[in-house]
Amino acid sequence: MSGAAHAGRARRSGFTLLELAVVVAIVAILAGALLKRVSFYNEQAELAAMQTVLGALRGALHMKAAQLIAKGRTEELTSFVDRNPMDLLAEKPSNYIGEYFSPQSFTITPGNWYFDRQKLLLVYIMKSGGELQTDQPKQLRFKIRVLLAGDAEGPEHAENPAHDTIEGVALSQINE
Repeated sequence: MSGAAHAGRARRSGFTLLELAVVVAIVAILAGALLKRVSFYNEQAELAAMQTVLGALRGALHMKAAQLIAKGRTEELTSFVDRNPMDLLAEKPSNYIGEYFSPQSFTITPGNWYFDRQKLLLVYIMKSGGELQTDQPKQLRFKIRVLLAGDAEGPEHAENPAHDTIEGVALSQINE
């Protein structure tokens, strides 16, 4: 075999610069799509974990309320409004950082729960803000509410629980 034939075959067996650029572009597009999906699944996992904690809190709250109702101590349900819902759990979640009187005075790491003693709110600070990222992380706030029977629009928050029939309690998300 001659040297010229061998050199021509060697040139044909490698990538041209154009082929390499196309492969790099395709890999970059696929990597970008993968990163976007990973971000979406991280956000969904965070929401699922938060919903799991909320489910445990609501279950514990309903069990405690059912115990009081069964014992005929329904009037004690009004005291739940001032309580930290996390106190109802046998074991607090690892991302619960405690109770604070003025949580605005310091930075709380996103992805954590805390109880605002001043406003009597359970707060979760989101790690991911979805499509619209802002400077401040999104905070989800929850409060224990007393449910009253006989309201035309369904059970509502007790304005004056002494004059209405208490039906139960709920942990509700509030918008501020």
